[in-house]
Parts: sequence; C-alpha cells; structure tokens
Amino acid sequence: MHFLSKSDSLDLRLETKNMREAHAFLIRVFATSITFSYVCADGIPQSPFTYEQQQPSCMNRIVPPRTTTTITNVSVFDGYNFLPPQIVTIEGDAITDFAFNVENIVDGTDKFLIPGLMDSHTHPDTCDDLKSFASYGITTAFQMACYDYAQCDILRNQEGVTDIMRAGIPAVGRHSAHSRQAKLFTSQSLYLDSDITAAVNNAFSNGSDFYKIVAEKNGPTLEQQKELVERVHALGRQAVTHASHLEYYLQAIESGTDSIQHVFADGEIDASMIAKIKARENMFVTPTMEMFRIAYAYPRLAFILRGWKGFGKTSFADIQKNVHKMFMAGIPLLAGTDSIGNALRFLTGASLPFGPTLHCELENFVDIGMTPAEAIRSATVIPAARHRVRDRGVILPGMRADLVLLNSNPLLNISNARDIARVWIAGVEYLDVADGTKFSCNSLID
Repeated sequence: MHFLSKSDSLDLRLETKNMREAHAFLIRVFATSITFSYVCADGIPQSPFTYEQQQPSCMNRIVPPRTTTTITNVSVFDGYNFLPPQIVTIEGDAITDFAFNVENIVDGTDKFLIPGLMDSHTHPDTCDDLKSFASYGITTAFQMACYDYAQCDILRNQEGVTDIMRAGIPAVGRHSAHSRQAKLFTSQSLYLDSDITAAVNNAFSNGSDFYKIVAEKNGPTLEQQKELVERVHALGRQAVTHASHLEYYLQAIESGTDSIQHVFADGEIDASMIAKIKARENMFVTPTMEMFRIAYAYPRLAFILRGWKGFGKTSFADIQKNVHKMFMAGIPLLAGTDSIGNALRFLTGASLPFGPTLHCELENFVDIGMTPAEAIRSATVIPAARHRVRDRGVILPGMRADLVLLNSNPLLNISNARDIARVWIAGVEYLDVADGTKFSCNSLID
C-alpha cells in the first residue's frame, strides 16, 4: 500500500473544498507517521520496546491440547463436491484413516467439512490478528512483507492459531512510494548498481519463505526484476510481484515472476497479456479484489493507496472486468485480501479486518463468475499447490489437520462458508469461532 511523503502532499495544488480537505488529511497522515519512531541497531529498524512487549497477545496463551478426534457422519468437500457422509479422524497434527483410543467424537450430521482456508495476501502484526483469522476458519496466511524479522518471527509457529508464511523486506526502488512508506534505510533499497544477489540472499537468510518485488514508479527496473527473479529461482524459491498499474503489470509479466499481486484498473487486460501469463506455467495472480472494493468506497483510503488523485475515473467495475477476463481465460486466481485490520481506520474510516475480508473475497470471486466450489478451491487446494505448501488444502489421510466444520452448505451460497461450527489448526481445535452469519460484506463499505 502506498503512503504519500510530506513533499508529495506539499506539492498538491488544491482548489475545491473537497481537495482542500484531502490536503489536510494527507498532512495528518504524514504527521501521524512520524509519531511511530524507531531506533536503529545494526542498520535494522527496531522498536524501542522488546519484541515480547510488542506482542502481548502472543504471551501466556492457553492452547487446548491435541486430542484424537473423530468427526462422524460428515459431508466432506473433495475439491469439487461434497461426498456422502463419512468419518474423518484427527490424530496429532494430521488427518488419519484410523486411530485407536479416540478421545473426542464430534457429530457431523447435516454438517459440511472443508479444508482450512488460506489468505494469500495479508499483513498481520500481532497474535490477535492470527486469532481473528482463526475465528473465521483461515488456517494459513501469507504475510506479504516483513520489515522487522525478529518481530515477524514471533508470529511463526504459534500453536493453535493461523500458520504464517512470509516474505521479507521487499525489493523496492530508493525513491518509490513503498520505500517512503516503510522508511527504509538507504542500504535496504535498490539502486541501479545494487547487488541483486546480496539482496535476495539477505531475505532468505532471514527466514523468508518467498521473495517480494514491488513494481511501481521509481521501483526496480525491468532488468533488475528479471535478475531478481532469476536469482530467486536459482535458489529454488518463488518470487511474487506487486503490480497495480497496467505499466507495471506488463513489467511483472515480462520478468517471469511466479505470482502477480493485485490487479489494475487503468486499462483493460488484453489477449496478448493473457497469452503471456498463460505461457508461463508457473504464473498465478492474487487480485485482492476486496481491498479495491473497500478503497473505492473510502476516498481517503484511495488517497493513501494511489496519491491525491486516488483512483481517478476508474471504478470497481473495471477491477471486476479484468479479473473476470483472467478467470475466463483459465489464469489461476488465488484468494487474498491485503488486509491490515484497523490500522488506517482512524484516518480513513475504512477497515480491512483479518478473516472476514477473505470471505468477502470469495463472494467477489463468485460475482465475477466462479462457482462456489471454484471460490473455495481458490482458498484451499490451489494456494496449497501454487505456494508449494502441499501438506494442506485437501482432506485426505496424512495431510495436515486444518479443517473447518460448517453448519450450512457453501456450494448453495458461498456466504455459508462463514457459518462456522468448529475449526482445527494442525489438529488443535480453535475454540473461539466467530458467528459469521451476523457479518455482512456490505458492512465494510457502508
């Protein structure tokens, strides 16, 4: 997401009342941003507090013990349909086809079992964020940037809540919007003569699961993007590329990245672009439609994302049109949200909550032509395969026991995917499930 610098806001020449209000708002954004000060140690931005102090919600959590559990008489989603009622057993952190000494029996009569859902683009900061995910049946989340490795690592391997896979410090240009937003040190940005190998190696040596590139104005050149992708692939890893304008979408496609994050509205995806994406068999797209749906409803959020012009004359219908074209062409689409919780709510009025937004993204996918089964696949088996976390995403013996038990059939209405009865994450039951039937996606834009 793009924040404006002070110099950007002072360059605005606002004449109408609305634009004067926008100018005052952007100055408040800058003024607020400088209150989040950091101290520096060894060239890495750090908080003045200890990591444990920053993450109180991770401390002293009560995690229920794993129990050998059998779910009886439950309809199981096989990736396309619900199979006739059967038995599913959890032993340890995995699904098994048989277990002795069953400790817990759950009656699955008239209920529906789906794999744990995955959010393929998000920005959690705390264990409370992971709890919010878990309460809505999201059992795996892909954190799309990390600027403080020690703090991010606290979120990893937190038993009983959502499992986190993450990128590190992204590849951003020195004078780009993302560089200003993250307040990166000079050594953390890319220049024309930067050592690409060192940048990539640094991210993976700090525990990154994949590498993020930000294609934008003043971002890495196309040649740098190609070199970054080549280096990432040489290590047997994946590259993902942020691109939300047509110009930079073309760069991302040409770079050979594995995944393009977001979609664009300042143009229409054409047959040539679609053909180039499909020609790269590894390439997939996480369009994050829900972020755009909310941003179009909140102009102040659009100012932060795109600068003082916001989204210009485009509309959410333009986003829908491009995603529909990609879907109809057979380009793999993954459900992701760009969720940030309430981080900008006090400035913009907008909230992108962890958990509910993923369910809204499934609704967005159905609105552009997917069946409910295809939408569920976009948040289960497809991200498991595309992100190479193949121990989850389907309900089979030997797979990780990430499971969501539903009261209603989501193939009849995708909103039923949030009518949640129970959730298991690696065999640990998450007890504080949300009553998703009381939530409406319209509430995020009203």
